[in-house]
Amino acid sequence: MEDHNRHVLHHDDAIDIGEMASIIWGRKWFIALFVLLSIAITYNYLQKVPDRYTASTMIMIKESKNSSDTLQNLMSGGLTSVENTETELELLKSRRFAGQIVDSLNLIHNVHYQMQSGYEPYVHSEQLLVKNRTFAIDKLTANIKVTKKAGTNLVKVSYESHSAAHSATVANEIAKTFIHFKEELMENKNQDKAFWLESKLSGVKENLLAAEKRISAHQNEHGFIDINSAIAVEESKLAKLTKEKYDKTRVVERQEALKEQIIKYKYSPEDLFSIPDVAASQALNRSKNKLQASIEAFNQVKLRYGPKHPAYQKAQLLFDDAKNEVTAELDNHIKLVDKKMQIERSNLLAIDKSMVEANRRLQDLGVIEFEYQKLRREFEANLELYENLMKRLKESEMMRDLANASNILVVEKAEIPSSPNSKKEILIYGLAMMGSGLLASLVILIEALLASKVIQFRKVAKGYNTKIIGVVPKIKIRKGRKRPLSSVDSSKHMNFLEAIRSTRTNILLDAKLSRQKVIAITSISPNDGKSSLSIQIARSFGELEKTILVDADLRFPSIGDALEINKNIPGLTNLISRQNKLSETINKSKENKFHVLTAGYQSKNPLLFLSQPRLKKIIETLKNNYKRVVVECPPVMSVSDAFVISKHVDSIYLVVDVEKTSKGELANALEEIAQANIKVGGLILNKVKKTEKYYGGAYSQYLRADFSHAPTSA
Repeated sequence: MEDHNRHVLHHDDAIDIGEMASIIWGRKWFIALFVLLSIAITYNYLQKVPDRYTASTMIMIKESKNSSDTLQNLMSGGLTSVENTETELELLKSRRFAGQIVDSLNLIHNVHYQMQSGYEPYVHSEQLLVKNRTFAIDKLTANIKVTKKAGTNLVKVSYESHSAAHSATVANEIAKTFIHFKEELMENKNQDKAFWLESKLSGVKENLLAAEKRISAHQNEHGFIDINSAIAVEESKLAKLTKEKYDKTRVVERQEALKEQIIKYKYSPEDLFSIPDVAASQALNRSKNKLQASIEAFNQVKLRYGPKHPAYQKAQLLFDDAKNEVTAELDNHIKLVDKKMQIERSNLLAIDKSMVEANRRLQDLGVIEFEYQKLRREFEANLELYENLMKRLKESEMMRDLANASNILVVEKAEIPSSPNSKKEILIYGLAMMGSGLLASLVILIEALLASKVIQFRKVAKGYNTKIIGVVPKIKIRKGRKRPLSSVDSSKHMNFLEAIRSTRTNILLDAKLSRQKVIAITSISPNDGKSSLSIQIARSFGELEKTILVDADLRFPSIGDALEINKNIPGLTNLISRQNKLSETINKSKENKFHVLTAGYQSKNPLLFLSQPRLKKIIETLKNNYKRVVVECPPVMSVSDAFVISKHVDSIYLVVDVEKTSKGELANALEEIAQANIKVGGLILNKVKKTEKYYGGAYSQYLRADFSHAPTSA
């Protein structure tokens, strides 16, 4: 079930390009009208836009190879040629430069550069002049265009204006003013440069001497000349001690292993003397040979004499003495091993102490070396700064006479343009057509998306082999109303009534649905509007054929209350329990064009009543007596009553509240119904905010059907 739901939802989320294209194509005349209107507005705009003229001057920013480049670097802070050219271009765009042009051409009094504001009584004349000058600078800056010719030192400066002569005048003034502007900047810069360098140089020299003294004091304090050599010596010593410690540790480990072996095989001479270190001992070998000789002699005596014979006893004493001698020699050898281990352990302790001392010295040298490098970097930084300042000071003194030499030449003066700028009408019309077409398409798609939930529900229904049979708009009702909607004001809610009639029409004109006489109306959850739609659909069918409405919601019956039928009148539960006859339970009100079978008295176990075989007989009887039987059922996702009732009806119609129901919930409900093998005649979407253009395809013809001559019955 979950896999099927995911498939339906995935299919629902997919963008249907074909459907979008169909929606747009269906509104092609609206798009065409929108585009034509846009072209007309664009044409009117282009006719009103005045002509503009552009004049250009060409200047060259030199990159000379003589010593004047040094001055340029000095003035620009050591910029590269490319960066210096960019700086020149930024100067051309600066507000200070534009202000000089405004002042030199007196543009503040030009009508095209004056503010078009009304009278301001609280602004003084001086403040007004400042505001007009700022406005003129802004307008001048907006019309200046500076471009650099790629791969050259040429810069094109253009100015755009409504007057051809004025554009040429301003362009030439820009080139002229820029040369003087740059010379002024360089002259002012050079006057202060030498003094600044001299004042900085003295301070850097003092810092350099102080750094040198701190290095010397640091060396004297810690007693070294070359700190790197001292560190290397200590590292070599530490490496030697580490190796020596390793060797001594190995010796101690071997002695401990030897002692363990001797103790283990102390009373097993054959195994004991297989140990190389034991076999190498001369004293132990002598004791071993003596023991072997005594063993052989003792064995010979045992062959000839008994235990009480003096010779036997003497041989045994010699054997015991030899064994004791071996044991004593082994004890002595163990003591010798212990003594060696003690000596080696003492050596290890001494080595560890030396290593701790070496590590401490290395750490101290590391701190000393860090402080030394810090002082050294400070010294080198001051030295480098001092050398650079000295170099700049010499350069400044050498190039002081060239400070006024400009590196800018005017290659081509601006001439008065003979024709206005192209308005690029074809491009503008093309963009207007494209933009307006896209905007109109977007408006159409947004409008279509207002009905997106209906479209989504239609796709979900299609995935479960059903369809939307009705779309009912949302209408405003009295606040606090809890009963189902039994009557509707046709003057206020014509769309609602037309939607109900359209639902009826869709059922009657469907070859399969029209033959289904007994239909059940249910919903996904409570308060979806199934009771109100059941009443309205029964009333709509009652206009054409004999119809009865059955309230099968035994848990929360509402049809009788909505139609103001006496609660004491017996209903469906009375029929099932055989307390009353069919004729005693059917309500035939003159106000309604349909008959009503209410729920009857409320049962404590509704599902038990609905499971009775008699329910099928009741429905069969109603089917024989009426052209259409409308059965209102409880919600399918709340209780299982609707599944029981569905066994006795031709199909069920599912009412869906589009405001609170998601497509996932709809898919789950349809899946539950499909699992129960229930026939779904269609979906009735309720509380839809906008119902126009929701029907398409075959259903569009149903809306135009004429039922004026359809048969009716009382």
